[in-house]
Amino acid sequence: MGTRVTEESWFGRLGKAFAGILFGGLLTVVSVPVLFWNEGRAVRTAKGLKEGAKVVVEIQPDAVDPANDGKFVHVSGDVQTNDVLRDDDFAIEYNGIRLERHVEMYQWNENKQTTKEKKLGGGTRTTTTYTYEKDWFPERIDSSGFDEAHSHQNPTEFVFADRTYQAKNVSLGQFRLPDSLIAMISGEDALELDPANVPDAFKDRSIIRRDGPDGASRIYLFAHPLPVSASAQDPVPTDAVKATVDESAELALTPPAQSLPDEQAQAAEPALPTEPDRPETDATANSPPTDTPQIGDVRLWFTATPVQTVSLLSQQTGESFQPFETHYDTTINVLKVGVFSAAEMIAQEEAANRILTWLLRAGGSMMMFFGLMLLLRPLVVLSDVLPLAGSLVGFGTAIVAGLLTIAGAMTVIGIAWVFYRPVLGISLLVVAIAAVYLIFRRGRSKRAQQRDTLTHADLA
Repeated sequence: MGTRVTEESWFGRLGKAFAGILFGGLLTVVSVPVLFWNEGRAVRTAKGLKEGAKVVVEIQPDAVDPANDGKFVHVSGDVQTNDVLRDDDFAIEYNGIRLERHVEMYQWNENKQTTKEKKLGGGTRTTTTYTYEKDWFPERIDSSGFDEAHSHQNPTEFVFADRTYQAKNVSLGQFRLPDSLIAMISGEDALELDPANVPDAFKDRSIIRRDGPDGASRIYLFAHPLPVSASAQDPVPTDAVKATVDESAELALTPPAQSLPDEQAQAAEPALPTEPDRPETDATANSPPTDTPQIGDVRLWFTATPVQTVSLLSQQTGESFQPFETHYDTTINVLKVGVFSAAEMIAQEEAANRILTWLLRAGGSMMMFFGLMLLLRPLVVLSDVLPLAGSLVGFGTAIVAGLLTIAGAMTVIGIAWVFYRPVLGISLLVVAIAAVYLIFRRGRSKRAQQRDTLTHADLA
């Protein structure tokens, strides 16, 4: 754990605040077309789905009817494929839709906790505390930028990387599915692993454990050879190995090409005493197995997507499918696992469209809010000469920015809906006008209070 304390002067903060006005103005301006575009996208998508619901044609997968060529169709059935997916590194073959290799490495991760304190005169003092944890991560963490990089070093690369293999030839009855629809087939089953799946170079330095989700088997790879009874040739480790390898984590990994020469050199030299002040890197390539995981350990497992029953909405094109283009510049190309009617699938897409619309509304509104906060930031910094005054002004600017955001976002959304759907658009504009009225009313109230305070001198 480490701590760093930095200080920034009032003039430095003021300069950054004024520089932030440009970025704040850009965010505010960009939020307007984002919000407007989202409303148009939502309306077009909704109208396109309604169009699809009116023209969809039910077809059967066991026959291709040329009369339906170019039409928007719905079909359900079992998909099939003769493709055999192979992962040559681990001697795995699978006949199905998708084969995925998942890899995790035991690494250092840096956490930062920052506290900022305002000083009299407008400056700030920032205290940053760095803490470090070790855990399994699917992506490589670059430790070169750590505050304590010298004692918390991660490997520079994965020995094995994630891989995804997907079938190219997938059929639904007499129809051939395009890649876009194949990619929508979901569902994963964990594959059972055995010693034959371990690469030859790691036969004597690996263990297979059934400690994955729902008892799935995972291969653990590490640097040093294990006793014969604990190698990958015995999927279930003996009691002796369990005493040295913990049930939940396993040992440091170095590629065999690099680790074997080190082991031979280690065997030829007498053991050296442990250095008490050695940095805690856990990258101990020459140390024996321990009961705790080491930095650089790798564990991996495989999942597969089997052939199954699906339902789809798309445009029939010969013996295949392509996205159906509506009259509203939108497309429909949907596949769901299971048996669903056309009405059910369209209802699901309508619900997804509503969720996406609200997410983009929230995103555009937050963009506008942060932009307005940056525009008002210089007022806060100017007031921070007295920390209490700066806090009060900061609270006030947040309220003003929030009200302006409500007014601005509602105005943009209202104008968009007036353009696309007048009734709802006019209602939103009424809400926006009300928000603007509250802002001006708040300002008049403050001015009235100030006048009342000044008149006390006249009573003397």
